[in-house]
Amino acid sequence: MTNLNTTIAQLDTAWKTLRQRWETTKAVWNDPVRWDFEKEYWTPLEGQVLSTQREMERLAQVIAQARRNVL
Repeated sequence: MTNLNTTIAQLDTAWKTLRQRWETTKAVWNDPVRWDFEKEYWTPLEGQVLSTQREMERLAQVIAQARRNVL
C-alpha cells in the first residue's frame, strides 16, 4: 500500500505544480485560442485528475481494510 500512497502523493504534487503553471500561463495568454484550449482540454483534464485522486484514495482505503481483515 505504501507504493499506492506514494503514487497518490506524487500525483497530488504534480497536479498542484501544473495548476500553478496554468494560472501563470492564463495571466499572459488571454485570447479565444486559450479559452478554447481551456474548455476542450484543461477543464476535462481537471475533472479526470480530481476523479482519479478520489478513486485512488478510495482504493487505498479498500486495500488497507482488506489487509486488516486478513491479519
